[in-house]
Amino acid sequence: MRTLPRRLLRDSISVQTYTGQSAYGPVYSTAATKLVKVSMIRQLVRNSDGAEVVSEMTIEAHPDDEAAFAPQSLVTYATRTATVLTAAPQARPGQTVLIRVTCT
Repeated sequence: MRTLPRRLLRDSISVQTYTGQSAYGPVYSTAATKLVKVSMIRQLVRNSDGAEVVSEMTIEAHPDDEAAFAPQSLVTYATRTATVLTAAPQARPGQTVLIRVTCT
């Protein structure tokens, strides 16, 4: 297996990628739909600032979708909206297999 096969990604989510801060608050891109694998697992993780926080949702995404999951991006799954804490590539030597995203 070279990368995570898209046929295994059956959960549809909406992602609004965090693009920065304005005078009126955070700025997000328009919502994009991605096919991923979602696991509702509670675990203790470190966010991008290094603080320990509780993650309620873990997403496994195709490596081509990595740019959509910047920290602080908004992810909507079913009726739940969560904030991306971390997005880390899971790899074997020389090749990224999937992107593991942890969300609040």
